[in-house]
Amino acid sequence: MAGTTRRRFLQSLCGGLVVAGASSLAPRIVRGSDMSLGDRIDLLYSNQFNFDDLGRPRITVGVMQGQREVQLSARGGLSALPSGDGGTAIFGGGRWRMRVADAVPSKQSFRIVLDAVPATELREIDRQAKVWKGRGYDVAEAEVGALFGVAGKVLDTRRVLLTTDLFSSEREAEAHARELAERHGILPRLHPEVERRSTGRILAEDLDSGVTVEAEGVLWFAPKTAGKMTVHDVVSEAGGSYQDRAYRGQIYVAIDRKGKLAVVNLVGEAELLAGLVPAEIYASAPSEALKAQAVAARGQLVAKVGSRHLDDPFVLCAHQHCQVYAGAGSEHPRTNAAVERTIGRVLMRPNETQLVDTVYSANCGGHTEHNEQVWVSPADPQLRGTADPKLGDKFAKGISAANIDEWLATSPDSYSKPRSSTMASAYRWSVSLDPAAVAGNPEVPRSFGKLEGIEIHARGRSGRATHVSLHGARETVEIHGELRIRRALGGLKSSMFVVAKRRDEFGRFVIHGGGHGHGVGLCQHGAMGMAAAGKSYGPILNHYYRDSKLIRLW
Repeated sequence: MAGTTRRRFLQSLCGGLVVAGASSLAPRIVRGSDMSLGDRIDLLYSNQFNFDDLGRPRITVGVMQGQREVQLSARGGLSALPSGDGGTAIFGGGRWRMRVADAVPSKQSFRIVLDAVPATELREIDRQAKVWKGRGYDVAEAEVGALFGVAGKVLDTRRVLLTTDLFSSEREAEAHARELAERHGILPRLHPEVERRSTGRILAEDLDSGVTVEAEGVLWFAPKTAGKMTVHDVVSEAGGSYQDRAYRGQIYVAIDRKGKLAVVNLVGEAELLAGLVPAEIYASAPSEALKAQAVAARGQLVAKVGSRHLDDPFVLCAHQHCQVYAGAGSEHPRTNAAVERTIGRVLMRPNETQLVDTVYSANCGGHTEHNEQVWVSPADPQLRGTADPKLGDKFAKGISAANIDEWLATSPDSYSKPRSSTMASAYRWSVSLDPAAVAGNPEVPRSFGKLEGIEIHARGRSGRATHVSLHGARETVEIHGELRIRRALGGLKSSMFVVAKRRDEFGRFVIHGGGHGHGVGLCQHGAMGMAAAGKSYGPILNHYYRDSKLIRLW
């Protein structure tokens, strides 16, 4: 068959897909029930998940974005699936390389989020809208999250975002969000609105045969035999380092919002948790702590569907913004067992129709934090700042400006106080801050000058700073928000800190602090301490998520 004739034949066979290569090397093509291109692209941006044959969810996780070139491999060979499961299958070799051509970035606008309220709380939505309108803002509403049924239960993770100000530039929107945050004491957050999705062609080359495949917008891959696929040169979250990582399930390569390649893992919930839990907690932790972590992580997977990465071709990311997922290579027998022994179990609110937002952090420092002190959200009855059970009455009313010095200096015993010397610095720590190194940090302009003083105006229930003024030689910066404060001061472990009255011998500010992370929800070190003391994962979870109910959904 002549080359041109063969190309046309393959193009008609695959419904627009183009396969090119020498006839003796061409991969085998099997025709199935293909979806339209529009259906395939809509699937990528869907805020729902589907279920496998065992009734367990399958979730899409963004492994990396912004790539000009991507390489995949599998020992037994890879199948390219232009339409996903049930469609055309192109059985190729074990190494494939993808590039992008004719890409057009998406066109987006951005709104500033003023507040976020559960979609079922209609009165609260109206009340908050009136508050912001009274402040002179034209308030718009945007619904995020999902409504779905599982095992006879209807679960509702929807939230209504109250937003204002539409910007075509993300940088401009972020600048206005910071101004609004300083004016009203809220946390700056943007909500994207996609006016036009990105487009482009994916050029895939089978490196074993030289055959090339072209597909519009997205191309799926699966191992030809049961096993794993390797994504080469996965960029670490911190950047600068690359790793080859193995993944279960399927991989698809899509055009991201900037017109480059995104690599996404479509994987079962159990397999996803198997690669996620050991990346979030020590596999050597007591088994009941691992079970508590597995339940919390599962709740985060389900609760975040449809509320994050709304402008990306996946539901969740693989980084700390969602949860750290390092693929099958990070799996461990102990954490795998914890996932399987808690399969399908999640925490529900007392009404049993809404999931608990099972957020967690490494070390709460002995006292967890109210959710509204950390994020833009109403007070959550399941996420109340709570003293560690071992502390007794002395700090039962919380940590404030009146007792935080004693709290940090005495380092009282608690379940979250690690017994291991290698983890002790997560509980109490000290750092020296060079006043000349603050300008240019996140949230701090380069024009700031040398830092001359740190003034803490407000603290949360756990003593974490929530509003500070940084006084520089040239200007003063007001910062609201636990994470923003940490970043501004060079990446502190937490905002539970005090500043020593005297600087050190080199003129640096001395900061004494406690805890590692935001402190809301499950305290991982606290769970480990409680498990070591004989507590099972149910009571551990109930301590950190007040009045929650442990229920199995699948």
